[in-house]
Amino acid sequence: MLFYKDYPVEYLRIDQETPCTVYFQQGENLIMLVPKKALFSRQHIDFLKERGIGKIFVHARERKAMEQYTARHLDKILSDQNMPPKIKAEIFYSTSGYAMEQVLEDPRTETIGDMKKIIKGMLNHIISNKVVLSDLFTITAHDYYTYHHCLNVGIFATALAYRYYGDKDPDNDIERLSYGFFLHDIGKSKVPKEILTKPDKLSAEEWQIMKQHPQWGYNILMQTGHLTDEAAYIALEHHEQVNGSGYPNGIRGNMIHPCARICAIVDMFDALTTERPYKPALTPFDALRYMQRHLIYGFDPSYLETFVHLLAPKPPA
Repeated sequence: MLFYKDYPVEYLRIDQETPCTVYFQQGENLIMLVPKKALFSRQHIDFLKERGIGKIFVHARERKAMEQYTARHLDKILSDQNMPPKIKAEIFYSTSGYAMEQVLEDPRTETIGDMKKIIKGMLNHIISNKVVLSDLFTITAHDYYTYHHCLNVGIFATALAYRYYGDKDPDNDIERLSYGFFLHDIGKSKVPKEILTKPDKLSAEEWQIMKQHPQWGYNILMQTGHLTDEAAYIALEHHEQVNGSGYPNGIRGNMIHPCARICAIVDMFDALTTERPYKPALTPFDALRYMQRHLIYGFDPSYLETFVHLLAPKPPA
């Protein structure tokens, strides 16, 4: 199985051509279920259900084709009334994770446009279906990959903006701003990989390089012209602090874009709840308590309070 990647069966759409050869597991072996470019049918679904099989496999070299196929069908997947919300959330997280990897590897208009389409599809369903959002909360990854961090921040910051503004802003405003949340760290595509993936704390010189990523992100988003100016300002200002202690420009208070202030809170929360080789991860409760006790002057208090309420345990129905 080393060279194969597994996916839930729900990734495949009935009466659509498969993007690659699809296998199922029988004992320790993989058996071909559908050849490449063949129709995936109801009979295949029944065959797998009869055997209690919930996963399919594709060769690792076909991952790109599989993720592109899923991205093309993402809106139909998220609209499927028969699909469990948990599976929808997993499919979105996986598909957007791959797209985010591509953006960070090559941040050009085409890859940013692909990510934008995926985010737009997700937002349409989050706004109409809070269950999908709660399931996304449960599957956010806490290993330190930049693309996972970007996804986590995008999901939580979009939820915070929607909770805070609600009907005070039209849905399309939340949509435009969310692109900046998901792409807030796009400037890290310019950071040398040996710095970005260093398992230990950065040296003073390396930290100075890392601190340039907000400006690099702003430049990328302004130059591609694919998103709104708000997205670029979120990338530029998400490390600014309301007390003026942030970077790159040390601006304070209302000089910082409101949604950059939202992004700053979620960015710190995800950093605190992510395990690194040199520090353990905090629980969400401990991370919020730490932020309230020790970092309160760096964050917008109204957004922080809303974020705490957003993550508070819900009473049983």
